[in-house]
Amino acid sequence: MRTASPYLLPLFRSDGQGQLLARVYLSPDRPAPVAQLARELGLDSGNLTREADRLERAGLVRSRRIGNQRLLEPDTDSTYYPDLLSLLLKAFGPAVVIGPAIDEIDGVEQAYLFGSWAARYLGEPGDPPNDVDLLVVGVPNRRTMGATTRALADRLGREVNATIVTPDRWRTAADGFIREVKAGPLLELNLNAGDHG
Repeated sequence: MRTASPYLLPLFRSDGQGQLLARVYLSPDRPAPVAQLARELGLDSGNLTREADRLERAGLVRSRRIGNQRLLEPDTDSTYYPDLLSLLLKAFGPAVVIGPAIDEIDGVEQAYLFGSWAARYLGEPGDPPNDVDLLVVGVPNRRTMGATTRALADRLGREVNATIVTPDRWRTAADGFIREVKAGPLLELNLNAGDHG
């Protein structure tokens, strides 16, 4: 686990702890073994296991075993569950929930978070972000994208501003906006590109 507290919500003892809790709480439909969570979050497996032990002792997560694999899930019986879920959604939610939501839209090939939210998430200091900047590479239906980003904004409690660019425009980076986005803080969202045509 990283030792620095996350800029998005410095209540957590480390950025890794916040990311782990966000992944477990905000994606309960996608449980993953601890080793896979460590790879997915880019964290040391041993440290993540110790963090999971601490969170379980505190009654914030539960473990269940499938064979020799340990899966983590939120402890929905915890007194802290509703409030912690709300905090995690507002602070870390964009990195966890936007990718799966837009992955359902035909024509989305890649997606990135950029701007101030991405900068804080990636550990750059600065003012708290008011919104989330989303860059979508592909040719999705704009009306569908608009409806999806409005639903995401309602869920996350902050505006989600989507910019759609063609794959060619993204690849060539011929204009200043794309070069600026590529040079700045950029968080690629995990998509199953190609599944939706």
